[in-house]
Amino acid sequence: MQRVLFTISARDQGWQLYEGEQGRFWFNDRAEALHTAGVIANNLHLQHGIRSAVIMDMAGREAVLVSRHG
Repeated sequence: MQRVLFTISARDQGWQLYEGEQGRFWFNDRAEALHTAGVIANNLHLQHGIRSAVIMDMAGREAVLVSRHG
C-alpha cells in the first residue's frame, strides 16, 4: 500500500512543504513547518484512512523520517 509523503526542504527564503512533488506551503520557521506537516499528515490518516509520512530533506544527505501515520 502506498503512502503520501510530505517533505520539508530548506530554501533560500525559509522552508517549503511539499506534498509528493508539489510545493504547497512556505514557512519562515522550521518548527512551524514540521508542526503543520505533522498535523496535515495525521489528519489525512485519521479522516480518510490514507497512510502518510513526514520527511525532512537533509540537502544532499539521506532524508530523515520525522513521523508516519497508518
